[in-house]
Amino acid sequence: MSERDRLRQRIGADVKVGLARMWARARQIVTTDPTGSDEDDRVVDEVAERELARHAGQMKAGMAKVAQLLAYTSAGAPRELASLWDGVPAVPGPAIARVIREDLGAPPEQLFARWDHEPIAAASLGQVHAARGHDGVEYAVKVQYPGIAQALAGDLASDGFARRLAGGELGRELGPEALATLRLAVLGETDYLEEARALERFGAAWAGDPVVRAPGVNLALSSRRVLTMTRARGLALAALPHDDPELSAAVATAIVRVAWGTPLRHGFFNADPNPGNYLVERDGDGHVAVWFLDFGCTVELPAAAAEADRALWHGVLDDDVFAGAETFRMALARSGLLRKTSSLGTSAHRAWERALAMPFASAEPFRWGRAYHVELSETTRGALAQGGIAMPPALVLLWRQRLGTSAVLSMLDPVAPFRRVLRELIGTGRAALR
Repeated sequence: MSERDRLRQRIGADVKVGLARMWARARQIVTTDPTGSDEDDRVVDEVAERELARHAGQMKAGMAKVAQLLAYTSAGAPRELASLWDGVPAVPGPAIARVIREDLGAPPEQLFARWDHEPIAAASLGQVHAARGHDGVEYAVKVQYPGIAQALAGDLASDGFARRLAGGELGRELGPEALATLRLAVLGETDYLEEARALERFGAAWAGDPVVRAPGVNLALSSRRVLTMTRARGLALAALPHDDPELSAAVATAIVRVAWGTPLRHGFFNADPNPGNYLVERDGDGHVAVWFLDFGCTVELPAAAAEADRALWHGVLDDDVFAGAETFRMALARSGLLRKTSSLGTSAHRAWERALAMPFASAEPFRWGRAYHVELSETTRGALAQGGIAMPPALVLLWRQRLGTSAVLSMLDPVAPFRRVLRELIGTGRAALR
């Protein structure tokens, strides 16, 4: 039996009613191509959420990724899906040890002074084990599941599946080239050496920042399927107290700074803002640090796209409303987001522009809650459906990141001066555009 067949057996949810039939049902629902009416798509999404929740404990590869996305972007996602952020059932220790031995030439017990056999996290493509190096450093070692790269490639072969991974708002409007871009980026998550390089680049970009942190990488103990990082500690977003608005605001501010600042200032970004990819640390003096953990889906933003994107947000920040609107719309056209100028006056387009600018429109603190995220998602869906805006291949992953980040922020329900945060990142006014 092949590794993929063994993996598929693990994914089955209920032996008594037939593993293959149950898996096929979940996959059939999720891969239904979401290009029909909005109402039909909503029905499919709701059924998919229920079906995925039934099988959540057994998922890996692309199915787990779809379930993860639904878990934090869908208002009505079943609670069971939240466990997929970083807590899917682990692969047995011998299989993980075999991957390490094949890639690094020795079992983990020899490579590390201490190796914890029970993982501290497990997700769609791999699981993480705590270890101590012979150098005394505490590590978090991410190990890829055997055969998962082939399983993910098989899942992504379906256009319907790829559309689901783009997110409900974007997926149904993607053309072949944009789908190919998405596939390539998601498949890139199986190359942990690329992730190591992205992690080092991110660390260099934010070096010295008092809040934003990233693990270091031990390249000598890393490979295409094994990534050894210094261990980050803290609370997951889901474990943060709900009655601490100051903490929520501090964490949300850090997430916005990274989600907007990394592409706008450094020309790359992480396109997978899963809620399980953050840890929050607070010391005895109340200082907050946010660890950013997963960089498997890191994307380079083309220079022209980055320049147009900066102009778009400068338009949002312009204190002259009319000049700002002109700057914003010119940037839409330059970036390829504006499909037809006749759409600018439509109610759908105006609603999308208003929702997009809302967190940054006023100097007053803004509540980034669930209601706002739903409005942003719905207006994006409406503007795309009416053909006024497009998702060019170079930008589809950037907007996937922004909609996903909005969903993550809405979990925190923060109140913070996001206009000031964006202004500090990129400046404002006409001088910033020169």
